[in-house]
Amino acid sequence: MDTSDYLDVFLDESDEHLQSINHHLLELEQNPENPDIVHDIFRSAHTLKGMAGTMAFHDIAALTHQMENVFDQIRNQELDVTEDVMDVMFLAVQSLEDMVEAIRDGGDGSMDVRELVSQLKQIETGDFQPPEPERHAG
Repeated sequence: MDTSDYLDVFLDESDEHLQSINHHLLELEQNPENPDIVHDIFRSAHTLKGMAGTMAFHDIAALTHQMENVFDQIRNQELDVTEDVMDVMFLAVQSLEDMVEAIRDGGDGSMDVRELVSQLKQIETGDFQPPEPERHAG
């Protein structure tokens, strides 16, 4: 297998895992107490993290690592599924999808994920404060 074959496998499997995460996040919103859903999300994030690390897509690996930490807490019943948690998770998945698409388009998949990683760390430590909605002068 040459490098492009590995990249094709990475892209195909990333798409599958991101679809799975998205699907299970939607299920989790409706059924936040279901441990099977949380386990499926954790497993997909873990696999995506490993693949990204192997392919040296560091921003994808960093973001999925922090998502994995949050879902580990949820799965261990140390953290509740809240609207704020879900909002950040959906933003994280959108960023992952954007990075995978950039790789597909020939880019390196780099993205500044520091803010999202920081928000996920804050969720993990219980220090998360959702950003205030922007107010427009009227």
